[in-house]
Amino acid sequence: MIRILSLAALLAAAPAVSYAAAPEKASADKPDAEKKICKREVATGSIMSRRVCHTKAEWDQLAAQGKADLDRTRDMERSRSLVEGNR
Repeated sequence: MIRILSLAALLAAAPAVSYAAAPEKASADKPDAEKKICKREVATGSIMSRRVCHTKAEWDQLAAQGKADLDRTRDMERSRSLVEGNR
């Protein structure tokens, strides 16, 4: 659940220009890493979904960044609770 929220926040913070570009048509001569994969995304507080298209490599990069952000947030919370616990 947290990963999904982190990924959604990351995608919402990304520049809108990348979403404005029309996705390329997948062709048989493109390797799998270069084919566009489109997903439907619903922003928090909205009932409208939008189509988000990235290559597999870009989706993997976004997922890795979301995981890194989540890990960093957890580490900050742990360190904060340790400092507050020593008072």
